[in-house]
Amino acid sequence: MRNTGGPRGPERIRPGLERILAACEMTRHPERAFRAVHIAGTNGKGSTACFTDAVLRRMLAEPIGLYTSPHLLMPEERIRVGGEKIPPDDFARSAGKATALSVCVADRVGEPLSYFEEMTWIACDWFRERKVPLAVMETGLGGRWDATNLCLPVVSVITNVGRDHAEWLGKSLKKIASEKAGILREDTPAVLGKLSPSARKVVLSVAKGKGSRVWEMDRELRWEECPEGRISFLLPGISLERIKVRMQGEFQRHNALLALAASWIVASSRGVTERNFARAARLALGEASWPGRYAPLPGKRNTGAWVDGAHNPAAAGALARELAKRRSGGRTERIVALWSMLVDKDIAGFLREIASVVDGVVAYPMEVDRAAKLPVLSAALRKEGIRYREAKNFADGWAIARRWAGKKGMTIVCGSLMAAADAYRFRGGRVG
Repeated sequence: MRNTGGPRGPERIRPGLERILAACEMTRHPERAFRAVHIAGTNGKGSTACFTDAVLRRMLAEPIGLYTSPHLLMPEERIRVGGEKIPPDDFARSAGKATALSVCVADRVGEPLSYFEEMTWIACDWFRERKVPLAVMETGLGGRWDATNLCLPVVSVITNVGRDHAEWLGKSLKKIASEKAGILREDTPAVLGKLSPSARKVVLSVAKGKGSRVWEMDRELRWEECPEGRISFLLPGISLERIKVRMQGEFQRHNALLALAASWIVASSRGVTERNFARAARLALGEASWPGRYAPLPGKRNTGAWVDGAHNPAAAGALARELAKRRSGGRTERIVALWSMLVDKDIAGFLREIASVVDGVVAYPMEVDRAAKLPVLSAALRKEGIRYREAKNFADGWAIARRWAGKKGMTIVCGSLMAAADAYRFRGGRVG
């Protein structure tokens, strides 16, 4: 299977559905063999997909598919059935089929499949082979031209709309919202997270034109903090009281709420009782985890080391709010970020969000083609007036950051999911 950018940095984005559509037509439309909970958004897609998958698996006595991107360590992480990754041998076999299919697609439409399109086809073909009736599908980029947009949704979810991938989706929130609203379908329910007024206006207009029933966060959907860190979720027709959410961070409450809403829509269409849905929700949210999203790094030797894949200003702002809570709560003496980013991301915008909550930053260059070089990272830190130190690689940066944070301090690896992958790989963490 091709991946011209290396094992962690797939090739450039190529908009358009003609390639993936040709691939599906040549293979008897595997994307039509199942229905989908389709999830788009600037941030939170992966966590929302994880929560949704966990609830559906607890709720329904049938195999549930899950397709997410990107992966942290191995591509098999992207494709799961019943919570289990596609086995390596089966993935290798499917990848071989995808490579051959890509050649045929190039003959028909003039271009081979992109890496993401090959992965999407493999997921659909694997779900068909495993007789999956329902899958949770996360978009890779945008929505309208995303390869997953050939799926047949029972509910569409837009987690939020922020500025990212401007070169492909547009520079205004209205344009980006229009691209993400491209996943909405005729007479198919839609679940919306917190949207800015301009983005909300665009999405609601598209939903109205499609005849979609809409549930929005802070309108039909709400969550409330309870004692002992538990959360009550309020959905149309049902209240879920005092639920423990394993994943940490206020933003994960938002993601859990959207997942519950999408799952409740599925439950209502399947005749699942309120009692059974509530039980599934309680168990699922208490056990669901998504590596690399504001989580402690596993391992006894990693005390005080956390990982967050935040890679744009909106996600950095959410991370900063969580770090500020730790500082105000007296749970840490010093916070040091071990940080790197891709060169095409908003580096300055990211740093402005975290500047006030970190005591220092250790910058290092990731080993991928799109990674920002160390001089670029250092220049951005100087411009924002942030105390920093340089490291030649992740291992060097880890040693510097851990010493700087001290025994009672916190090291937060951030700036990219690829940086999160570096952390898991270096410290021997497992991705389930």
